[in-house]
Amino acid sequence: MSEDEFINSATSHTLPVAVPAPEAKPAGRKRTYKAISVSLTDNHIEAIDEVIVQARSGIVRITRSDIIKLAIDGLAEKSEAQLLELLKKL
Repeated sequence: MSEDEFINSATSHTLPVAVPAPEAKPAGRKRTYKAISVSLTDNHIEAIDEVIVQARSGIVRITRSDIIKLAIDGLAEKSEAQLLELLKKL
């Protein structure tokens, strides 16, 4: 995949802002939205696939989506300073 194809294949999604509902019903669970942009290289995909292959030979059932969700959740829990430090390591 060329650099241009990689860049053009990236997508972005706008998360809708939660609009408060009229006070017709009692206040329910409040929602907070976080947006994280994630780009996976071929090396990331190969590493993820390797984890899946290893999991298949055991009892654990895991999918690529499970791994990506765990990674995103882990990033979401970090502070801005921690994320900047991780970026510097790349």
